[in-house]
Amino acid sequence: MCTYIWTPVFIYVLINNSHYIRFWSDLMDKKKIKIAIFAFSSVLMASMTASAILADISVHFPEVDKSIIQMVLTIPALLGMIFALVSGPLSTKISKKTLVLSALYCSFIGGSIAFFMGTISIYILLFSSVLIGIGQGINATMSMALIADYFKDDECSSLMGLQSAFVNGGSMVILLLAGILAGINWNFSYAVYLLYIPVIFIVVKNLSNDPPIHPIEDNHIPKGKLNLSVYFMCFIFFCFSTLIYVLPTNISLFISNNGLGDATSSGLANSLMSGVGALTGFGYGYLKRVLKNFVIPSAFIVGALGMLPLFIIGNLPSVFFATACAGFGLSLMFPSIMFIVSSSVAPSMSATAIAMAGASSSFGMFVSPLIINSLANQFGNGGEIIKFLIAIIGLFALSVIVLIGTHIIAKDKLRLIE
Repeated sequence: MCTYIWTPVFIYVLINNSHYIRFWSDLMDKKKIKIAIFAFSSVLMASMTASAILADISVHFPEVDKSIIQMVLTIPALLGMIFALVSGPLSTKISKKTLVLSALYCSFIGGSIAFFMGTISIYILLFSSVLIGIGQGINATMSMALIADYFKDDECSSLMGLQSAFVNGGSMVILLLAGILAGINWNFSYAVYLLYIPVIFIVVKNLSNDPPIHPIEDNHIPKGKLNLSVYFMCFIFFCFSTLIYVLPTNISLFISNNGLGDATSSGLANSLMSGVGALTGFGYGYLKRVLKNFVIPSAFIVGALGMLPLFIIGNLPSVFFATACAGFGLSLMFPSIMFIVSSSVAPSMSATAIAMAGASSSFGMFVSPLIINSLANQFGNGGEIIKFLIAIIGLFALSVIVLIGTHIIAKDKLRLIE
C-alpha cells in the first residue's frame, strides 16, 4: 500500500528536480573531463627529457654535428607545430578523445624506441623524436581545445592556468626521474615514457567520446576568419619561444663545457624550471588579476632578467636562477596567449586559433637553434654565453613591442565596439 502512495510522490519530486539532477550530472562529467585533461597534460612535455642528456648523446655519437644532436630536442617542436595545426581541423571530423589517445600511443611508441634502440644510431633517435613530436603537437592543441569547449570565461582562463601547472608539474617529475635514470646510461632516461601507461587508462575512463564539434552557422560572426589579435599573439608566442628555448637547448652543453656538473645537474635545472612553472600555473588566476594587461610583457622581462646572471656570472646557481625565471615566464605566457586567441574568435574557430598559437610556439622552438646559433657565430664565437646575451636583448626589446602592440589592438577593439 505504501508503495502505491509514495510512487507518484517520488515521480513528482523527480520531475520537478530534474534540473538539479542534470546539474549534478554535468558537474560530475566536467570533473571527469578535468581529470583526463590534467592527466595527459602532465606528460605533455616529456620530450624535454632529451634536454638533460644532449651532452651524453654528443659523447656517444662523437662524429655527429652538434646541430644534429640538438635536433633530438627540436624535432618534437617541429612536428608539434605541424600536428598542432592539423589537429584543429581534424577535431571537426574525429572525436577529440580519439585524437588524444592516438597522440598518447604515438609518443609512448617513440619513447620506447629511443629506450631500446636509441644507442644504435642517431637516426633511430631522431625517428623516435618524430613520433614523440606528433603526439606532443596533437595533445598540446587538444588540451586547450577541450577546456575551451567545456568551460567558459573566468573558469576557462583559470583552468588554462591550472593546465599549465600540470604540464610543468608533470615535466618536473619527468625531468627529475630522467636525470636520475641517466646516471645508469643516457638512454635509460626514456624509461619515463612508462608513465604514459596509467595516463592512457585515465583518459580512456574519464574523457567522454563526444562527436566532433562542427562550425555553427552565425550570421553575426564572419566564418573562417582569424583576427588581428590572433595573428599578433601568434607572432609574440613564436618570438618568445625562439628566445626562451635558448636555455633548454644549451643548458646541458653549458654545464658540461664549463665543468659545472653532469646530466643530473642538467636534469635538476630543467626540473626547477618546471617546478616554478607549476607553482606559477596554480597562482595564475591571482597573477592575472594583479598584472592585468602587463602579464605578457612581464613574462618577457622576467625571462630576460633570469638570463642576465647567467651571462655575467655563469656559475651553477645562476643556471638554476635562469631556469626558474624561464619557468615563471612560460607559465605566464602560455595560458595568457591561449585564452586571448580562443576568446578572440567564434567558438567554432577556437580550436583552429589555439592550434595556430601552439604551432607558432612549436615552430619557434624548432628554429631557435638555427636562428640563435647563426647569430652567435656572426656576432661572437658561437659559444653558449653569446647565445644567452642574444636572448636577453631580444626578450627586453620584445617586451616593449608587446606593450605597444596590445595597446594598439585594444584601441582598435574599442573603436569597433563604438
